[in-house]
Amino acid sequence: MGTDSWKGHVNGILYGIQFDRTLDDTVVTRVADGVVGGLYPGDRAETLDALGQALRYTGPLNDQAETHHSEESIRAFLGRLSTALAARG
Repeated sequence: MGTDSWKGHVNGILYGIQFDRTLDDTVVTRVADGVVGGLYPGDRAETLDALGQALRYTGPLNDQAETHHSEESIRAFLGRLSTALAARG
């Protein structure tokens, strides 16, 4: 999966969480449910691949879909989301 592809998946997720005050387990569950339920582009496996690539990426993840969340909190959230999606396999 190229940078544009995984970044598109991640931007879709960031767009969906931009108004959440905190990125807690409730948000992780809501987004995981949305991925599994088809509310986000791609299936669970594609999203897991995109999240893995995003978490290895050394650049900023919120440079296109700006949120009030810090880079650190976004990365922590995406890591927890990845774990939640992997557990649903």
